[in-house]
Amino acid sequence: MGRDLVGQATEGILDRIADGRFAAGQALPGEVELAAELDVSRLTMREAVKVLRERGVLNVIQGRGTYVADQSQWTDLATLISMTLRSSSEREVGLKLVELRRMIEVGACGLAARNHSDSDISELARYVAEMDAAGEVDDVAAVVNADLGFHRTILKASLNPFILAIMTPLEATLRQSRFITASCREVRDRAQIHHREIMRAIKSGDEQAAKDAMRSHMTQTRLDLTEQTLDE
Repeated sequence: MGRDLVGQATEGILDRIADGRFAAGQALPGEVELAAELDVSRLTMREAVKVLRERGVLNVIQGRGTYVADQSQWTDLATLISMTLRSSSEREVGLKLVELRRMIEVGACGLAARNHSDSDISELARYVAEMDAAGEVDDVAAVVNADLGFHRTILKASLNPFILAIMTPLEATLRQSRFITASCREVRDRAQIHHREIMRAIKSGDEQAAKDAMRSHMTQTRLDLTEQTLDE
């Protein structure tokens, strides 16, 4: 039994949850029927159900069957991200990410002001310079890479490993969202003003100023994302 077949079956179930064929609280079809529908063996089907049960997506009730759990019970971040991408527009995903970033990065920025090292400041300055250089030649991919690096450095400088552990699994999705806004020069220029303000506040050690600067950046990011996706 290959892991790719288990993955195929797992994704097939998630696809059906996303499009409403398998709703929360609903029992899945019987093992034989579901295995046939997904074109996998019953053994593979059992393994896929086990994987999704461990992630909190499915509940197996002895003697009754396998049921789809409410998303509030899901425990695997990658699966939640995957489901959100299936069922929401780029704009909706981006706005949800900004909400999460505001909750986490504002506080992390204050911690970075308190706990940063000289090398953290040098790293932030390097990423700001890289964003400037990439923006001049409209290299959007390089802008996005440097932008992610800038924010990752702030999380690292907070010296709270749990913050990085929460945000790292989101990086691929954050990258997609960043491409929406980074493609506009005006948005890039505005973001760089915020980046420099954030860096100055962290370097000064002023926790409140650092949090205020990041909060302003998140507010502007939300506005920019909304404007860039109005045509959806």
